[in-house]
Amino acid sequence: MKRNKKPVLIVAAVLGALIVIPLILLVVSRSSGGSNGAVGTDVKRGGNASEVADFDLQQLASRATKLIEEDMANALRQNDVSLDFMSELKRDAERASAAMARGRLEQAREGYRSVIEAAENRLSAIALADKARELRVSTFAELEELKSLKINFENTYNESVAKYDSGLSALNAGNYQRAVDDFEMSRAILGDLEARSIQQIGDLLEAGNEALENYQLETAREAFDSVLALDGDNVDARDGLALVEALDGISDAVQAIRELEKAGQLEAALAKLERLAEMNPENPFIEKQLRSLEARIAERDFQELVAQSKQEEASEEFALAIASLEAALEIKSSAEQEARLGELKERYKANRLEILLNDGYDALTAGRYEAARNFYKEAVALAPESKEARTGLEKASSLYLANIRYTQNIDAAAKYIEAGRFPLAAKLFNDAMASRPNNVAPSQSAEEARIREILEVQSEEVSVTIRSDRRTYVSMIGVFPPDRLRVKELQLFPDVYKLRGTRSGYAPVEIELKVDATQPNQTITVECTEKI
Repeated sequence: MKRNKKPVLIVAAVLGALIVIPLILLVVSRSSGGSNGAVGTDVKRGGNASEVADFDLQQLASRATKLIEEDMANALRQNDVSLDFMSELKRDAERASAAMARGRLEQAREGYRSVIEAAENRLSAIALADKARELRVSTFAELEELKSLKINFENTYNESVAKYDSGLSALNAGNYQRAVDDFEMSRAILGDLEARSIQQIGDLLEAGNEALENYQLETAREAFDSVLALDGDNVDARDGLALVEALDGISDAVQAIRELEKAGQLEAALAKLERLAEMNPENPFIEKQLRSLEARIAERDFQELVAQSKQEEASEEFALAIASLEAALEIKSSAEQEARLGELKERYKANRLEILLNDGYDALTAGRYEAARNFYKEAVALAPESKEARTGLEKASSLYLANIRYTQNIDAAAKYIEAGRFPLAAKLFNDAMASRPNNVAPSQSAEEARIREILEVQSEEVSVTIRSDRRTYVSMIGVFPPDRLRVKELQLFPDVYKLRGTRSGYAPVEIELKVDATQPNQTITVECTEKI
């Protein structure tokens, strides 16, 4: 949060007053309340009986003092509240303290409650503003980070940008709750977009590698190019394209050499491979195959380490097995043993992956979509090749987005119901139902039922009577034009309406009419009686 520094002397003076004045009041209270020195006790003026502040009142006083001297004082130092607000808060606390000293306990109680409510409301507003500003920064960073996805997911990316812009407008207008909601929605849309991109990239890499294994070079090239269009820095796709380029023009010869290797004719295969290397110098694929084949011929030299690693694997000492096999692979390279090393590492991390997948599934079926998304996202980071993890992440992210839409619309519908705007509440409630997840929390189900019941009650027209003096022109916006009348009977759907009365030479009047099905047969009088 941006801080505009106040002069040091002013802040120090205010903080000093906040500390000294309560102490002065405490001394006065104790000196006038008898030898027991109890805070908040005094003898009522004009009587012999004394009324002592109860425990709850003393707690209120302590809470108000703490808020002023600590929380609000810190907010003042940070320039989050004005000196005028602090002065007014302090005066209210002093009045409450004086009332408690005079034995007016209910007055003191109400005063302290007012101070606490005002302070806590201001602190909550400050916290909400801070959260909105922090979300603005993080949401913008995510939009920048995933900007490359706009090429293939333009509509979804633009939807996220639109929500960010809406949140920014709300933030600039001081509507911090709306800003927080919009920024969170923007991030949820991005999360869903990222999950879909991860899934698509994984599928394309699988297709490209499968085509490469079968020497379908053009198919592999198209798949890897598609990956780079989604993620220009994808290492696997770049490596795949490098292999495609390396195999271009020599795939038939490579397949023939592979057939010799499969037949166990390793020396003949090595001779052919060396001749192929002479005709294709600096070909990375051929160089790799030469090293691999030489390593296989040198199998006898590192067989002991391989056997040792197998024994350790059989004993489920995976860390030792990995170390032995890595030592063996330092002697020679082996595609088979490298694959086995990968399998060992996969088994080593399998426990963690299994836990993440199980936890993600449980959270998903329980309707805890944000938690499910986090579990699956960690699983994807741990094992990007896991289709279950990618699919789970995509599904959880999609449901999390739907749940946010559902929750925000339900909350907005409840607010419009409170304001009496039942048609708007019904629209938002219908929007919420359109995006409702399969699993919702019991509290959400209860809120759904409550809103549905209210909207059903408020779906019928209500009788309303408008009275006037036949001298005032009365109109209801959107219902009937200006007319001089004495009595007008209307049937209105529950909503908030505006009545307006005008009369020459008199001040116009405007009345807000809340039509509620639970309060039928309302009678409203509209008359202009104040001369101009």
